[in-house]
Amino acid sequence: MKETKRLPLLVTRGSYVYPSFEQVLEIGRDKTTLAVKEAVQNNDGLILIVSQKKPLEDDPDTNELFNFGVLAKVNIKKEWKDGTLTVNIKTISRASISSIELDGYYSAEYEEKIPNNKNNKEDVEKITKHIKQMIASQDEFPSEVEEIIKDSSANTDASFLVDSAAHLMPFMPIEKKQAILEEIDPVKRIAIINDFLDEKRQSADIETSISKKIKSRVDEQQREFYLREKLKAIKEELGDMDGEGDDIKKYKKRLETEPFPENIKKRISQEIERYEGLPSSSSEANIIRTYIDWMMQTPWWQKAEEKTDLKFAKEVLDKHHYGLEKVKERIIEYLAVKQNTNKVKGQIITLVGPPGVGKTSLAKSIADAMGRNFVKVALGGIKDESEIRGHRKTYIGAMPGRIIQGMKKAGVKNPVFLLDEIDKMASDYRGDPASAMLEVLDPEQNSKFSDHYLEEEYDLSDVVFIATANYPDGIPEALYDRMEIIELSSYTEIEKFKIANEYLVPKVLEDHAVTAEQVQFTTEGLNEIIKHYTREAGVRQLERWIASITRKFVVKMLNKEIDKLVVTPEVVNELLKKRIFEHTEKEKDAQVGVVTGLAYTQFGGDILPIEVNHFPGKGGLVLTGKLGDVMKESATIAYDFVKSNFKSFGIPKEVFTENDIHIHVPEGAVPKDGPSAGVTITTAIVSALTNKPVPKDIGMTGEITLRGLVFPIGGLREKSISANRSGLSKIIIPFKNQKDIEDIPEEVRNALKIVPVQRYEEVYEEVFGAKPAAFTTELPIATSSDPGAKSAESH
Repeated sequence: MKETKRLPLLVTRGSYVYPSFEQVLEIGRDKTTLAVKEAVQNNDGLILIVSQKKPLEDDPDTNELFNFGVLAKVNIKKEWKDGTLTVNIKTISRASISSIELDGYYSAEYEEKIPNNKNNKEDVEKITKHIKQMIASQDEFPSEVEEIIKDSSANTDASFLVDSAAHLMPFMPIEKKQAILEEIDPVKRIAIINDFLDEKRQSADIETSISKKIKSRVDEQQREFYLREKLKAIKEELGDMDGEGDDIKKYKKRLETEPFPENIKKRISQEIERYEGLPSSSSEANIIRTYIDWMMQTPWWQKAEEKTDLKFAKEVLDKHHYGLEKVKERIIEYLAVKQNTNKVKGQIITLVGPPGVGKTSLAKSIADAMGRNFVKVALGGIKDESEIRGHRKTYIGAMPGRIIQGMKKAGVKNPVFLLDEIDKMASDYRGDPASAMLEVLDPEQNSKFSDHYLEEEYDLSDVVFIATANYPDGIPEALYDRMEIIELSSYTEIEKFKIANEYLVPKVLEDHAVTAEQVQFTTEGLNEIIKHYTREAGVRQLERWIASITRKFVVKMLNKEIDKLVVTPEVVNELLKKRIFEHTEKEKDAQVGVVTGLAYTQFGGDILPIEVNHFPGKGGLVLTGKLGDVMKESATIAYDFVKSNFKSFGIPKEVFTENDIHIHVPEGAVPKDGPSAGVTITTAIVSALTNKPVPKDIGMTGEITLRGLVFPIGGLREKSISANRSGLSKIIIPFKNQKDIEDIPEEVRNALKIVPVQRYEEVYEEVFGAKPAAFTTELPIATSSDPGAKSAESH
């Protein structure tokens, strides 16, 4: 009568141990280790071994297991610290499996299956003969079986001979291995092996070659696994384990415990499955592992807790930046709306201004005010679109673009992200990075930003993007439309002094471990550096000179020459040597033909004396002083305006036909251009031709038309400061520039008399103290006899 028993069940991933064989196995899954321990402790080591149908499945259901396996005896050779086991398996017989149950571990009922013709001499001879023929004709049949046949203790067991051949053929598919296990008759079993080898032999030579390579790789992988496990055992015995465990387990544990989005979790799981099936030394495995690392290190859900206190934000901005009131006001408005709506959608703030005015540090302060992480990406010189979108991961050395790299560096999905020098991006045959930036900056698109490397959409809608640029003209037009431009103009000398006194000097002293008692910068000393050693829009060079003086003090202090330094103008001149720059000073006396103009440069403002002289000639106009096209036009317009109104100014007509006029702007080596010198040149010409001196304390700016209208100009703030610095007491400005007066520092407004004018006769009256005769203010009108004619003004 057949006996049915229940035993623990050891599930393998396609590994087969046929009856009468002994093998060492590595056991790692929890259910399997529990089954082995149960067999050893309560069943005298008896255990059933069966294979799962899908080798890559980690936790198969009972219906995913084959219902035929082997009965074996197991003993534990080694139990590792991570819970895995090294066991020795000695198989006994085939067994039919039924009633599989799962209760912490698999168990099943079984029935032993022993061949009836196991020791049949006729079958043994038939199988032996067949095996010898297969060894001679089938290249892939294991020749080691011939040695087993010669063993007198084995050549009487037909089933053992066939199982030996199957055991030595690990390259067979799992279905064939299972079929050989389930076949009780050894004669039919050898026929299955023969049919399998015939099928393989009929395949093309390339298939045979591929199979050999696969076998070689499997062998190499097994060898590598063996060596790795051996190294692991040696390290454990030496107590030198690094404690990191299996990387794949770490990946899976993170997926289970951390709230990755479902689509990302699914993608990473797929890549882990691929990674598990590859040799760790292969190049593809390295590519997949790098990809998994990037996917798991990119912030998909992490957010920084924001600060919502607007007063705190104002304090942070004031602490790190002097002035810039309009800029700070706009940032506070932005934070207020963000707090009120809990959204960041809208135009991208773009800080535009010369180098050194604090664009980058202002962006850092915005991050501090919001309590967000700060990350910066420099875009200067980028020509390749892949720098923004990343490379396909199939390319050698592929990696994500700078946006995703920045997000990884920030560690959260809601940082303040600075796009530095966005006006310096370029494009060539590798693509247009500016177009790629559209998807980053457009609030309607950036919630689904696509990076070529990640191949999954990334949400950038929580990021606060701030861009910087030196010149708005360099910003690509498509991006410009999505930006809110905030201009940071160059600092005035007054602002530079306050920045140096309140920010730069304390910072430099702290960096050099020097106290304010040891090095004292006087007001006059700082102004000496600002006026005569720097000519810049920002304060970088100013900071360098302050640091230079501090370094020289440290040297003298360590040499025990001095222990204290008061930085006066004389000390500055001694330590920094001769002055580098000299500002233009006003005229000492009122002179004929010399008028003080006001100029705006990239370094701030300056006064610009303009000289006019006349001498016998033929009515020509000479211009010198390296003037640009715009200033040449201004001089020509001014000359023509004076000629057309010679009666009003009291100038004899013959002066223009019998004399040449020479207009000169000093500092000839310095290029000068801009539409703001027309009024000044006109006044200088009138003064020279009427022999009336121009007061030394008056400066003026504005463009003139042929009709004597005074047009507005730019840079009034800088021009006013330079006028005050040069000792002027009155400036004449265009009437339409009155709106810019509020931008002038209060101390300058109090020191200057500012006179707005609309027409040139007002300038004349202010300068010369009398009204001129009526001007010719209208251009000639076409006569009615020419019906097609129109006034020149209408053009």
